Amino acid sequence: MSIDLAKYLKISRPKFWLYLVGPYFLGALLAVDSLARLDSWQFWWLFAWFTFPANLLLYGVNDAADYDTDQHNPKKVRDEALVHPHERAVLLRTITALVVLAIPALVLSNIRVIVAFALFILLSLAYSLPPLRLKARPLLDSLSNGLYLTPLLVAWGFYSSQVPSWPLVVAGLLWCGAMHAYSAIPDIESDRRAGLRTVATLLGRDGTLAFCGVSYLGASLLVVLHDVPAGLVLGAYPVLMVVQAVRARSRIPQWYRYFPVLNGLAGMCLTLRFLWPLAR
Repeated sequence: MSIDLAKYLKISRPKFWLYLVGPYFLGALLAVDSLARLDSWQFWWLFAWFTFPANLLLYGVNDAADYDTDQHNPKKVRDEALVHPHERAVLLRTITALVVLAIPALVLSNIRVIVAFALFILLSLAYSLPPLRLKARPLLDSLSNGLYLTPLLVAWGFYSSQVPSWPLVVAGLLWCGAMHAYSAIPDIESDRRAGLRTVATLLGRDGTLAFCGVSYLGASLLVVLHDVPAGLVLGAYPVLMVVQAVRARSRIPQWYRYFPVLNGLAGMCLTLRFLWPLAR
């Protein structure tokens, strides 16, 4: 069977690429004291890898494992791509080949980079595949979404031998968990029809919104302790959750479509916040 590159591009969710490559670049900015240090070909090799290859791994494995659920989800037809059972083998072989492409940069890096990269791979697989299949374990599904933090740790590992401060790590986990939980709300009905248990099916729409608001608030407060401007940027999220809960609880699927724009703007603000001192 031939490889359908157009479909694979759609499976990789280009509107979500910033969720991996953005933290990766931000991790480097947080670790260096000069932009001149960003001259490692290994760093830029993995920067490119965290675009299409990493996202096809993350979402392709998820889609390959989720046909029973996805066939009930109109979002798959409207916004994404439905992976049929007969397409799984070729898709998984393609993903494996793309993972191999990261090896040249990894073998010439250090153990910190390798461990963080391996954690990304393991969490990407464990989220969707049995026996763990973390996406079907309420609350663990959101916690495992900390995999979006691992690209930051990969880039950090290139330039720093220190471990990131625990408030920033916890803030990242809270933010990633809230992002996952919010994205699960539009899928509540299709997940329930397929018998899939998630944080959103467990807590319901309103309970999940409250969970997101508290998690986003915790993340912003922890970041404020380290950097006030960055914490204020993240403070927009709990405010948005309150507005949604009060004024537009029934319109979460419509609001969710614009969430990548909000995340992109927030990521741009955070990147500029830490890029500007280095550029000067």
